[in-house]
Amino acid sequence: MNEKKGQELMEDLAGGMPCSKRETVENMLEQLCRWRKNSSPLSSSRLCEKFQLSRRECTYYLKKMLECGYIFPLENTDEIRLTSFGIARGEELGYCHETFKQFLQLAGVKPEDAEEDSCRMEHVAGEKTVESICQFINSGVLSERVLHHSDLRFRYEPGTYEAGMGIYQMERLCPRKLAQEYYWYTEWITLEIGQEKSTCKLIRKEESQTEKLWYMDRDAGWLQAEETDHAICIPAQAFEFIISPADPIIEGELLIAFVKEGDFPTEKACRELNIHIS
Repeated sequence: MNEKKGQELMEDLAGGMPCSKRETVENMLEQLCRWRKNSSPLSSSRLCEKFQLSRRECTYYLKKMLECGYIFPLENTDEIRLTSFGIARGEELGYCHETFKQFLQLAGVKPEDAEEDSCRMEHVAGEKTVESICQFINSGVLSERVLHHSDLRFRYEPGTYEAGMGIYQMERLCPRKLAQEYYWYTEWITLEIGQEKSTCKLIRKEESQTEKLWYMDRDAGWLQAEETDHAICIPAQAFEFIISPADPIIEGELLIAFVKEGDFPTEKACRELNIHIS
């Protein structure tokens, strides 16, 4: 075996690295679409940093993306512009990624391992395989499982849904006791499933409040929730969702905290936010 073939074989066997140029191109496209959803800038310098590429390597893959019709012709700037086809293809890759990630978690794989392995599986599985696994996730699970960072856009059609909610004291979870903050909001939250993201909105009652709501993100730690005139907005992916085949209701749990303006969450301020989606 010559040196080149040996190197290619080692890359194929390396679970944590792309085994083909097509995989790298598709991973970069998926990342660009993810940044686009978060209204983050799309640039070649960010891709270089994210994928640990040299400028020359990044330029090579961007030219491949251009050949595939994923991006517009490159200009003498750092900015990258996605075509409508590139956005559609990126969403398709995201759907495959999410499907395999949920499937692996339902099988008992740790969230971090499911995230890494699904990133490899999405590039080689056929459309019928993805559809079959998605059907199994929705109807064939035999035991209760917890899903982390689950994208509800792949479980619900776009639209607005109502979900019951409860805010509980941490020291009284068994039996549960509602926290005083529960009465600041209506008993039903609004779940908005959009084309780009999914958001849970706690609807304020008329009573005013000065405390700010924070939530615990598994990757980023404590984050302050966005606020509108009448609602508190939390990304649906921040929740841990519990799915059981014996119960049509999906339950979501999230650690939250209520603190005064300028303060940071403490253990005393923590509560459990629980939602039920039928």
